[in-house]
Amino acid sequence: MPKAHIDEIKTLSMKERWGVVEEVRRLAIVTGLSGVDWSVMYQALMAAGIPDRNTFLEGASHLHLVDRNVKMVDRDTAHVELVYGMYNDRGQLLEWVGEFGGGGWGQNVVAGKMQASVEQKPTNIYREGGSGPEQLIVVDHTYPPDDPDYGGRTIHQTGEVNVYIPQRSFHIEGIKYTTAPWMIANDLIGAVNAFFWMGQPPCTWMCTEVTWEPRQWPATFMSFNFQHNPDTWNPTAVFIDDRTGKPPIGLEPGIGYKYIPYHREVDFNLALGFAVMGSL
Repeated sequence: MPKAHIDEIKTLSMKERWGVVEEVRRLAIVTGLSGVDWSVMYQALMAAGIPDRNTFLEGASHLHLVDRNVKMVDRDTAHVELVYGMYNDRGQLLEWVGEFGGGGWGQNVVAGKMQASVEQKPTNIYREGGSGPEQLIVVDHTYPPDDPDYGGRTIHQTGEVNVYIPQRSFHIEGIKYTTAPWMIANDLIGAVNAFFWMGQPPCTWMCTEVTWEPRQWPATFMSFNFQHNPDTWNPTAVFIDDRTGKPPIGLEPGIGYKYIPYHREVDFNLALGFAVMGSL
C-alpha cells in the first residue's frame, strides 16, 4: 500500500498590514493516499511533514497555524491549505521580561486599548475641584418677610445635582504562559487597584472581565477589561432623614456619611504578571 507523503509545498499568498505580516497561506500537495471514505483526507493531515496545528511559521514566530483545509484533487492526491494567522492580532506576550534590580524592571511593556466617554449621574456629595474630602451639597434660601409660612426665615437643605462623570475602559489581550488562567481571573475579577495605576489613584480602576482560550500548551490567549470610576468603586453610605427623604444638615464625616472600603484591593501589575504601558 502506498504511503502518503508531501510531493510539494509552496506559498500561495501573504497579507501585510501596517508593516506587519498578518497572514500567510501555503499549499501542500500530498500524494500516495488510499481509501474511499472521509478518512482518506485525515491521512493527508497525518502525512509526514504536514505541520501540526498551533505550530509557528518558520521565520515568523508571531504567526500560528490556525487552519488546515483538505481538498481531494485525485483518487490518491489532496491539496492541504495551511493558513497561518495572528489570532486576530492577539499575539503580544503578556509576561515579565527580566528581573527587578539596580537597572530597573527591564520588563516587557504591554499595550492596551483605552476608551473614554462621559456619563451623567445624580449625586448629593462632591469633592471641591474633583479632589479632596467628600462634602454634602448644601443650599440655602431666605424667605421674604411677607411669606405666609416661612416669613424672614433662612432654610438650609441638602441638594442633589446631575453631573457628567468621565468614564474610561481599558482592554488588554495577548498570549500568557499559564496552566491555570482561572487562578489569575480569581485574583483580579471584581478587585480594585491598591496603588496608583494608569495615571489614576487607588480604588478607581476595577477589573470587570477576564476571558481565556487555550492555545498550544501552555500558551493561553487571555483578555482583561478594566473600568474606571473617578469617585472610586467603593460606596459611600449617607444617613437619610425619614421625614424629608434627604440627608439632614450638619452630618459629620465618618459618622453621618461614611466611605465603605468594600472591594478587594490588588496590585494589578503583580496580579497580571506584566507591566502595562502607563501603569508605572
